[in-house]
Amino acid sequence: MKLITELNEEVKYLVEEREGKKQYFIEGIIMQGNIQNRNGRMYRIETLEREAKRYNEEYVTKNRAYGELGHPSGPTINLERACIMFKNLRREDTNIIGKAKVLDTPMGQIVKGLINEGASLGISSRGMGTMAKKQRWYYGSSR
Repeated sequence: MKLITELNEEVKYLVEEREGKKQYFIEGIIMQGNIQNRNGRMYRIETLEREAKRYNEEYVTKNRAYGELGHPSGPTINLERACIMFKNLRREDTNIIGKAKVLDTPMGQIVKGLINEGASLGISSRGMGTMAKKQRWYYGSSR
């Protein structure tokens, strides 16, 4: 198994106010299919869509799809560093788009502060999997 990561630095920030309390969200491309990524790999959108659907079912719908501040070197989430919780992953054309709520955790407060100060943030995805090169495509199996 190999740790596979992707980085996107173009995310949107959404701030909603409900009953006088602000809620922060970030939204952006999590994975891109059918194009060569920064790591030189290319994934079929069908593979990414399948895995996003599985992740939605196993994690997002159960409020267990966390993200942490920084770019950890391993696949496991350190809950002490949790700052976002994904609310949905969806396919748009050949992209998988994710929307995540910024949490009221210590690391989430840092993210909110950075957003309030106009900082530019990004999202990276990571997972464990095996890859086999067939022609120019990588076929992944993840877990």
